[in-house]
This record gives sequence, C-alpha cells and structure tokens, in this order.
Amino acid sequence: MYNPFIIGKKIYLRAPADGDEYIYALSENNPDARQFLYYALPTTLSQQKEKIISLVNDPNSVLFTICTKETDKPIGNTAFVRIDWVGRMATFYIAIAEKENWSQGYGSETTRMMVDYAFDTLNLNRIQLHVSTENQPALNTYRKIGFKEEGTLRQAMYFNGHYIDFYLMAILKDDYYTNKKLKNRMGDMD
Repeated sequence: MYNPFIIGKKIYLRAPADGDEYIYALSENNPDARQFLYYALPTTLSQQKEKIISLVNDPNSVLFTICTKETDKPIGNTAFVRIDWVGRMATFYIAIAEKENWSQGYGSETTRMMVDYAFDTLNLNRIQLHVSTENQPALNTYRKIGFKEEGTLRQAMYFNGHYIDFYLMAILKDDYYTNKKLKNRMGDMD
C-alpha cells in the first residue's frame, strides 16, 4: 500500500498523489460514471490537478484517493467538502471511475470508512449528501449505512434530455452509533 491513511478490508484511502489526476478526470469524463455524477463538460488532466490542489489547500475540505488493496491502484476519490467546523457538518462526495469497480463493495466500504472518520476523528455531528432519485445502487448503500432522506430537490439537475430529482440525505452521529450497535448485536454490520 502506498501511503495509506485509512485502511479497510478491500480498499484504503490515502492523500492524493502525483498521477491521481488521471482517475479523477476519468470519474468526470467516463460516460458510465457521468450518468450518476452528472458532469456536463469534459475535463483535462491539468484541470483535475488544479482541482486536487485547490481541495487539498481548502481548510474546509478533506480529499482522499480510493485504492484497492489487491491491486494497489486508484479507483476513485471521496471527500468531505464545505465542512462547517462550528456546526460540525460536512457534505460527502464519492466517485468510483470505472464500471468494472462498481458492485464490488468498494463504495459501501468507502462510505462507511468516511462516516467513521467523520464522527470518530473529525468530531463531526452531521454528514449530508445529494443523490439522484434514479441512482438506486447509491441509495441502497446510503440507506444501509443509516442515511435518511430529509427532502427532495425537485428537478435539480438536467441530464440526457430530462430533469432529475435529487434527495438530500443525512446521517447524524447519534443515529449512526445507535444503528451500528443494533447491527452489531444482530451480527449484521456488512
């Protein structure tokens, strides 16, 4: 593993490194990934390098590259952005670039690791996200971990010729640990 920060069963999270701009660009350019991330404009490697530097230097963001332990290769990125250090809240983001890495448990493991990190290390109290009402795999993951729908952003995004609704979902520290304790008692954490 190259410079791991958080180590899971199948993946690890690390700070972005030189060359990671490729996987970040692929997340925004690959038509498969864009169908759920809704990027409308192409991006270059130099634009992604600037974006990575900007996020790394932003005191209200925490950015990680997602790598598989088996291949030690980057497969995507995840972040907390717009962190409110007084209100103890952040917005969560995840992108896994290539379809071959979907449905492998990487997204679920990454999300769980990030939630643990947010609550146990950063002492955040609330994590929120926006997710398309059409992205059933992501919705299943977020619900399984304990995120709750708090509202619907009607026609929030235009993509492929139609407007798409998004859910605002969030998880609170107390709810997460209550849910985690229940699942542990039932032997159902994964």
